[in-house]
Amino acid sequence: MNFSGELFTYDEDARLIAFESGLVQSDKTIVFIGGLGDGLNAVPYLKPLETTLKSIGWSLTQVQLSSSVTGYGISSLQKDTSELDKLIYYLTTKRGKKSIIFLGHSTGCQDCFWHSKCGQYNQTVLGYILQAPVSDREYMDKNLPHFQTTVELAISLKEQDKGSELLPRSAYPDVPITVDRFLSLAIKGGGDDVFSTDLTDQEIRTLYQNIHRPICWVYSEKDECYTSSTDPKEVMTRYQSLCDAIQMMLRVIFVA
Repeated sequence: MNFSGELFTYDEDARLIAFESGLVQSDKTIVFIGGLGDGLNAVPYLKPLETTLKSIGWSLTQVQLSSSVTGYGISSLQKDTSELDKLIYYLTTKRGKKSIIFLGHSTGCQDCFWHSKCGQYNQTVLGYILQAPVSDREYMDKNLPHFQTTVELAISLKEQDKGSELLPRSAYPDVPITVDRFLSLAIKGGGDDVFSTDLTDQEIRTLYQNIHRPICWVYSEKDECYTSSTDPKEVMTRYQSLCDAIQMMLRVIFVA
């Protein structure tokens, strides 16, 4: 994919960048937040999305966080939330944006969730679109070799106050990852565990307390990361019944 637009630094100290394309002079933009391992140009629907947004007077902004690409293992959801607040501040004060919507893809949906719940500037965001809000814990349980053994190792290290240390490469070969970040992704009740299909109604109610900005869930019809046997429509319906902020549910046919 090729994009023409403007690349800018929204945090000089951390050297964090974002790229705005399409109708860059618009005061309305959708911010795309990728998932684990994603950077710029992360998914194939970004180009048609940019075209559609341009036709209705919006631009597309792709953000790079400290957790982007291979950085997710040594970052955190709290850090993502803080960096997204810095992006919002820059967009509103330096680029004249008056309307901002967040679009999270895959694990980027967790960033949307936590920013909606805890972000300093969450009231500035008109709404949050969660595209492919699936459970990393359920996916890892089915696909990560020796998953339970690695979880037990991480818990043991955490109990030794070694949460900030890296797991052995043999336990998680994809990227360097801290004990804390792995547990956030891998255990029930971890920071990333906000979309799992086995959460109880009370657990969901507790998680979604104080979330009031509009949320739209969008499942992909053939999402390879969705591993639960529960029909996604049932999951969406249950979450929507327990959280008034979830105002729309969609199921689209494409592989993301």
